[in-house]
Amino acid sequence: MKALTRFAGLLACACLLWSADSYQKPSKVVLDLLNAPPTPTLNVSPNHAYAIQGSPVRYPPISELSAPMYRLAGIRINPATNGLHNVTFNTGLKLVKIPEGIEVPLAVPAGARVSTARWSPDGSHFAFTNTTANAIEVWVGETATGRVHKVPGLKLNEVLGAAAGGRGGAAAGGALQWMPDGKSLLVHAVRANRGVEPPEPKVPLGPHVQESLGVGRGARTFEDMLQNPHDEDLFEYYGTAQLAIADMTTGELSRIGKPAIVESARVSPDGKYFIVTTIHRPFSYSYPARQFPKEIEVWDRTGAVLKKVQSLPLGGGGRGAGAGALTDDEESQPANGPRNLQWRPLEPSTLLWIEGTGGPARGGRNGAANAAPATPAHDKVFAQKAPFNSAASVIFEIGKRLPGLLFTQKANLAIIDAGGGRGGAGGGAPGANGRTPQAALLIDFDHPKAEPKKLWTRTPNSRYTDPGRPLEETTPDGERVVRLDGDAVFLSGMGASAAGDHPFLNRYNLATGETKPLFKCDDDHYEVVDALLDAHGDRLLTRRESPTEPPNYYVRAGGASLKAITHFADPQPLMRKVSKQLVTYKREDGVDMSFVLYLPPDYKPGTRLPTVVWAYPREFEDASSAGEVSGSTKMFTTVGGYSEIFFALEGYAVLDNASMPIVGDRRTVNDHFVEQVVMDAKAAIDKAVEMGVTDPARVGVGGHSYGAFMTDNLLAHCNFFKAGIAESGAPNRTLTPFGFQNERRTIWQAQETYLKMSPFMYADKIKTPLLLIHGEMDDNDGTFPIQSERMYEAVRGNGGTVRLVFLPYEAHGYRAKETVEDVLWEKFQWFDKYVKNATPASATTAEQR
Repeated sequence: MKALTRFAGLLACACLLWSADSYQKPSKVVLDLLNAPPTPTLNVSPNHAYAIQGSPVRYPPISELSAPMYRLAGIRINPATNGLHNVTFNTGLKLVKIPEGIEVPLAVPAGARVSTARWSPDGSHFAFTNTTANAIEVWVGETATGRVHKVPGLKLNEVLGAAAGGRGGAAAGGALQWMPDGKSLLVHAVRANRGVEPPEPKVPLGPHVQESLGVGRGARTFEDMLQNPHDEDLFEYYGTAQLAIADMTTGELSRIGKPAIVESARVSPDGKYFIVTTIHRPFSYSYPARQFPKEIEVWDRTGAVLKKVQSLPLGGGGRGAGAGALTDDEESQPANGPRNLQWRPLEPSTLLWIEGTGGPARGGRNGAANAAPATPAHDKVFAQKAPFNSAASVIFEIGKRLPGLLFTQKANLAIIDAGGGRGGAGGGAPGANGRTPQAALLIDFDHPKAEPKKLWTRTPNSRYTDPGRPLEETTPDGERVVRLDGDAVFLSGMGASAAGDHPFLNRYNLATGETKPLFKCDDDHYEVVDALLDAHGDRLLTRRESPTEPPNYYVRAGGASLKAITHFADPQPLMRKVSKQLVTYKREDGVDMSFVLYLPPDYKPGTRLPTVVWAYPREFEDASSAGEVSGSTKMFTTVGGYSEIFFALEGYAVLDNASMPIVGDRRTVNDHFVEQVVMDAKAAIDKAVEMGVTDPARVGVGGHSYGAFMTDNLLAHCNFFKAGIAESGAPNRTLTPFGFQNERRTIWQAQETYLKMSPFMYADKIKTPLLLIHGEMDDNDGTFPIQSERMYEAVRGNGGTVRLVFLPYEAHGYRAKETVEDVLWEKFQWFDKYVKNATPASATTAEQR
């Protein structure tokens, strides 16, 4: 197979440069924690009377990851199953009755590899997939009895549909979703009689050619792109599916149109029509499948096209273009024409979409240099009823760009939520610091000319001012709407504060603007509302935990009384001996900062320890948002994967999630990345030294992805650390010339910044021992394995101490059991050698060193 042939070539090259070691294991203490089962979570039914509990597999064996796959158009395909490679799955499922907590194990097949459940709109049934050696089966269960059965003859095609999503239910737009009747399923089926896969030519037919005619635009450095005509044929072969309605009992298929590369399909509330997005040739060798040319159409149940909504060219629309999700990523939005296409809830088959004019200059990843000047934004909401042959009507318009509509249980009312990011709708454009409060707006479609009513407000980029988000529920036909109690909505939020998160639930009256608190987490626990169990919010289902109590689900009545419906035990008792503390401090320019301090079991106060600083830089437009605390120390601590917290069990102090803010105008913030990240690191070390927990002569630093990039930069530009660990990083920004992270300028627009930020350019300065770890099949934009390979050569060639560990078959994050164990061993060995066993020093600050 092509994928195996390419990988064999990669390994052959690798063997010329590096030796192949066997997988290593960390200590038994760490292995025992790794092998502990994860605490389960519940998937609650729409009627809140039942929930599904899974038994997920945390670490599949490396043999699972090394199974054959194709890497095509940004998708990793398992050709044996016609699904995705390296998916997560459960070995079993349980049905849990609420509020009794009665558990009913479901009779899944032996050796099951099952997905999470998708509930029918009324909660009377549920569906899940089971992946076998050569197919993805569909199973259906009856909630009242717990009986499950396989839908006969149905094989799912999840190449494109598995990752699709939307607001219309748990799996809207996906390869498996419920029809509104709750008795049949809308599926992407493997097409019948498709024949064998296209054979790879044994002799090349000619050169592989790409050409641009002067109208191209820069693309991010995507991984797994198509390479040649044979790749195109394979993508079309595995991506083509038959859209169909399947009877949940007999499996009988009612085919909808001809087989096509179906990206998504959304059924109307009456079940008669579908918004269908299909992909077609010409394909691209520079863009992933989600940016291939598309047709967005309305079909009936025969597949007849009743309305052609939009044709999107190559690169002209991303995942959000037809599914209704407006993102901050400008590349994922069509430049003009309809967007946010959806069905209007509570009506049989009314099509809605938004069209706009004006707005900010749209430079995208190429920057704003060639963009047209900004003009006032103006959006219109259009509606068109079936059979879609009459003119569409404008039902609402507003002088701003709409992020989307949240429809309520009252058909005439919808909310424009202020959102939390840049450019959200609200009461005016953000000020220079991006923190002008923005208001959610209430629209009454019965009075479209009336001024929208301002509701709650939030400040962009601020967690502390977040008023929460309206709770939604599933309608009988499967749509999602904001839940109402008379004139009130329920707002659920994280309750961020300087003392950590305190999740809450409020009742907000749309008519009066009055807010009534219904629940707020106390100071000793971390408790989140999972579902409302009655119409008024008097009975809640919550997930509650504390530093000594594992997460469990409770029914909370009247805001006070608690009844446990699950009784999950502590899977890692040793972690109760690891202390956890939120530490706040300031960097030298006054920006508030924090880290979570983990100390070893039985730590004696005053003992200075070798220390690990683990972090991930983030950009902020102002100091106040940069200083906001995130997370909670009241959560139950468990540890898994290759987490840095394991270092606490090896005798280290761990400064976890240490603040690494980069503060400034978002257009130029990276011009001062290096200076600020060094200032951030110094502040964290100085605070830990001041507390008496850190030996300043024995400090190591590490991070994953952009945290690895940070690590490389710190070793190149300061002498605070004895060693560093960089996982899946990208130290050479010239290899991501069209932007990275939140950087929108190209290298040609900000050449000095790109070079200054690239630690690769300072490899000759890196004399501190550096451990580079990278998945050989990294699938993340911009962090190609060559990044670490060339960094290794640059440091080695300049006389530095460096080790490169390439992980077979692993992607940007690492999953295989053997890999996770080996990565932990590597990290412990590296820091033990260069940090823990470094020569101790008397208490000094980073500045004095």
